[in-house]
Amino acid sequence: MTTDTDNQLTIACICIVGGAALENSVCSILATGLHSIIVADPDAITPKVKDIIRDHCIEWIDSRGCSVPAKRALATNHCTSEWIAFIEDTCTVDDSWRSGCEAVMEMKDAAGASGPVRLGSPLDRRARALYCSDYGSFFPAALSDQSESEGKSALSANTLPGVNLLYRRALLMSYMNGDGLIESEINPRIRGDGHMLYIHESLSVTLRYTDSAGAAFHTRFNHGRLYGGLQARNLNAPARLVRALACVLLPFVLSLRSLKALAGTREQVATTALWIVMFETVWSVGECTGYLLGSGNSLADWQ
Repeated sequence: MTTDTDNQLTIACICIVGGAALENSVCSILATGLHSIIVADPDAITPKVKDIIRDHCIEWIDSRGCSVPAKRALATNHCTSEWIAFIEDTCTVDDSWRSGCEAVMEMKDAAGASGPVRLGSPLDRRARALYCSDYGSFFPAALSDQSESEGKSALSANTLPGVNLLYRRALLMSYMNGDGLIESEINPRIRGDGHMLYIHESLSVTLRYTDSAGAAFHTRFNHGRLYGGLQARNLNAPARLVRALACVLLPFVLSLRSLKALAGTREQVATTALWIVMFETVWSVGECTGYLLGSGNSLADWQ
């Protein structure tokens, strides 16, 4: 039986790792029963994924040579549903994910949403450090205190984790540019125009595979530079210099935040902490470079 949700929502599985990671992510998405598409390079498609595409009539968008934001844009422009979700293949969607989507889609003021990000196992220390840095503020332990104090299943949010995104498609298209969908740039603009973003407790995913490219130091530098460069677009020269000087403190601030998230997991804390400090330091140098010299070609590194 087809439900309203089936017609209103498309899930786009964004290939980051490919291979077994893509297989498991797609299988978890299939379990939701919702319409889905795969955005991936041809060499990431395994025989099993080809069988899934054939047997379940799933569409595949060839995204060779595209950055992650560009892959999201390809999916957004391709589908016609009212809502679109982006799931990166480093993770699988949890059993409650569909019900979380349905709850958010019933919220008339919701422009976008996401949910808790869980650490699966096994993940090596570099992966744990990377995910604590990128998604630590969305770990269940970090969200539980706020949700308990407010007594709500959905909390308003200023930003959303890029591994798991849900948006009203037409609204999203009005904010995208030639770079595609960069959530750290688009989400503040969405909020600034009075639209609401939410974190719903049921809309959760579990990280299961390592983004080896994302965990490289040059990638962390370029992601930091991209962030700083995008922020600098709307700043005059003195303000950019002030932001750059403030980056001296950034490694300490970011490391403390990520180490707090790591402590909440209670796993491999001592061996992962050093990687966190190194990642946050490299990111901070990149962000400082972005304020001073612009984003350069850092978007091309976001593969």
